Amino acid sequence: LNLIALETAKWLAGHRYPGQRSVWTFDSIDLQGQRHEVRKRPQCRACGDPVLVQAQARRPVLLSSRPKASVSGGGHRAIPPEQILDRYRHLISPVSGVIKEIRRDRRGPAFLNVFQSGPMLARTAGCVESLRNTVRQQNGGKGTTPLHAKTSALCEALERYCATYQGDEEVVRGSFASLGEQAIHPDACQLFHETQIQQRDRWNKEHGLFQFVCEPFDNHAELDWTPVWSLTQQRHRLLPTSLLYFGAPREPGPLSLRADSNGNAAGTSIEDAVLQGLLEVVERDAVALWWYNRTRQPGIDLSSFHDSWINDLVEVYQGLRREVWALDVTADLGVPTIVALSRRVDQPAEDIMLGFGAHLDPHIALRRALTEMNQLMPAVIDEYQSTDPDALDWWRHATIQNQPYLVPDPSARPRTPADYQIGPSQDLREDVEIIHSGLRSLGLELLVLDQTRPDIGLPVVKVIVPGMRHFWARFAPGRLYDVPARLGRVPSPTRYENLNPLPLFV
Repeated sequence: LNLIALETAKWLAGHRYPGQRSVWTFDSIDLQGQRHEVRKRPQCRACGDPVLVQAQARRPVLLSSRPKASVSGGGHRAIPPEQILDRYRHLISPVSGVIKEIRRDRRGPAFLNVFQSGPMLARTAGCVESLRNTVRQQNGGKGTTPLHAKTSALCEALERYCATYQGDEEVVRGSFASLGEQAIHPDACQLFHETQIQQRDRWNKEHGLFQFVCEPFDNHAELDWTPVWSLTQQRHRLLPTSLLYFGAPREPGPLSLRADSNGNAAGTSIEDAVLQGLLEVVERDAVALWWYNRTRQPGIDLSSFHDSWINDLVEVYQGLRREVWALDVTADLGVPTIVALSRRVDQPAEDIMLGFGAHLDPHIALRRALTEMNQLMPAVIDEYQSTDPDALDWWRHATIQNQPYLVPDPSARPRTPADYQIGPSQDLREDVEIIHSGLRSLGLELLVLDQTRPDIGLPVVKVIVPGMRHFWARFAPGRLYDVPARLGRVPSPTRYENLNPLPLFV
């Protein structure tokens, strides 16, 4: 009470200092105090402008030249990671922060550099069990150093926060049938096969949350739509709000729409965020083409990258009684896409784990795949840390003998950096355009929703390319069947009933 009285007296006397914009907590055990900064929300309905987010959605997404200031082993950025961590550190607080804390995951060797930053907002089932029923139960970061991993954890948590519905989003009310050609049918993004929809009740009972199959979409149902900017057509298109934001109000009737995190990305600039989201869409599409067609892919010659960090990783995994290898799954866009894999070699259950990476620089694509595998590894290092039935079945029963597509094609020469014809530029916008040019040549449209929140400031987007595949079990006709045949990986398109029956659980 004395402290409260003292602070009140300072205020009444006209004394002002920065700490008065903070919540002050006092620990009566160790007599230590701590200040937790509270900043004004520019979009506040009471003291700000409540239409800022709506106005942002109505504007075109304009990409400017953005030279790369940081070219590290984890990616190319406009600002170095230490500056990002320092700039947004005020958002980390158990009292006033968007993020409670960033802490190291103690499971496994410190070399893994796995950091957690709070519960995954991307899971929208709305029950405690759904939080356990996934391989990743927390937002997290990955990287080759603790700094990179902490910054990654910060950005992922802020990305998911910005992608969560808050009520001030721009929406247009209508049905697909009434909105005309500006609206994009959600089936072009969700990509469920009609057989999956017909058998959804049984499927949903037998599989994990990630594999949930929605009910059929009603073209005449009234619902909320949100404008997204087409970088391809240079105009706004419309997609259902429930596909774009986690926790958007559920419309009456069947559950036909569910948001996922594919293409969600934060960045050091809007150009950086768009590039990262686009690379994720490309990565997951390429992985899906490989996984569900079970094609044999070339291996990666890890030694050809002359990277001491990769050598150290292999040694650390040997200490865990595991071996490490990688596959090239680059698809028709030509963007280097790599799968990293590891299995136990000391017991019948191989606990096979995977990680994925895509980048215009194949070295960075490989590092991203390996760091993602590091990020997921704690789930199997000791006892299994998930109740996902698909993950548990995989860890217990999958081996390189019964899943031969996991190992390199013995008839193909291992890939080295020299085998990749595409490469990065010195500008983030130019990197986006390199990939966008490939999409246009395939007749695909690049869509972007700017999800940046005024009170956060970190650029956040959702990138959508209708027709490109998620790596979850979504089997509608299209690229999943056509591209492997066109690339000569299979003699003819794989029949629906011959697709990999094991859904990718990551």
